[in-house]
Amino acid sequence: MADRWLKTNCLLASATAFWLAALSPVPAIAKGISYSLALVASVQLVGESRRLIVQDARRAALVAMNQELEQTEVALHTQQQEQALYEIYGAAPTYPPEVREELTTSLEHLYKEPSADRTGEASTSTNENKAFYLAIKSLLEVKGETYVIEQVLKMGGRRWEEGKQRLQQILDEGQRNG
Repeated sequence: MADRWLKTNCLLASATAFWLAALSPVPAIAKGISYSLALVASVQLVGESRRLIVQDARRAALVAMNQELEQTEVALHTQQQEQALYEIYGAAPTYPPEVREELTTSLEHLYKEPSADRTGEASTSTNENKAFYLAIKSLLEVKGETYVIEQVLKMGGRRWEEGKQRLQQILDEGQRNG
């Protein structure tokens, strides 16, 4: 690359020197030779400049492609790490069907209990509150928010917003009480 720049600069200097020599007070034959050499140097300068432009464009394209490859590699690596962490920490619900049914049954039992106050707290006992919160949280992981609101809290349809607020209250209270 440096040799192309050097050759281009030398051709430019030669073309300029020959042109200036032709403008100086020299005999007509020397002027003709200087003009001819200046013209030849200029033509070669244009050709070398084109090659230099192409070389610079290729180098810039390679640099851009390498950067894109590095960014893609980093994105893939990050995605793989996230997937591994997702699997390690069990963010994906992996309960067997028996456990899932047990959680559903226990949560429904807690909610349908006669002592349950549906406008206030779900249960008066701290242990029952904690069990209810843990059951709700587990069901959220397994079935999702829609299932809990519609099937457990029985607040689907027109009472959806009320059910969503109730669910948020339960989750907030559970987080506050640990």
